[in-house]
Amino acid sequence: MLDERERLQDSLVTQKYIAHGYNSAATEAANPQLMDTFINILRDEHQIQMDIFNEMRMRGWYQPKEANTNDIRQSLSKWSQELQRFQNKTRQAGAQQAGLQQTSAQPPGYQTGIPHYGFQTGVGMPQQPNDIQQQNLYRSPQNPMI
Repeated sequence: MLDERERLQDSLVTQKYIAHGYNSAATEAANPQLMDTFINILRDEHQIQMDIFNEMRMRGWYQPKEANTNDIRQSLSKWSQELQRFQNKTRQAGAQQAGLQQTSAQPPGYQTGIPHYGFQTGVGMPQQPNDIQQQNLYRSPQNPMI
């Protein structure tokens, strides 16, 4: 038979699993109303999870280690630099591709504005024609908790 601590631990693990399922459902929803419904349910599941966590923490059964501010800053700096490196590399590749495409004619049947997929080994991203603007794929957090 499970004691109270084991039941709360099991409930917390179950809530994490349920939240993961609703998060997946929300990201794969076919229409906005369905996505909103899943997000509302997900919010409720997160609240239940937080209530269980707070109860366990209050009883001394779940004491997460606090993050070191210096470690957070180092990690943020590292990933910001990695993002800059990736964006620069992407811009350079786009500029090189633009130079190559200006010197060669498009193949017959080539349509601009539609992603074309390469069949080269290691190439998994769509190859965009030059007339499409390079988009920033990463949006930094609006309110980092530092």
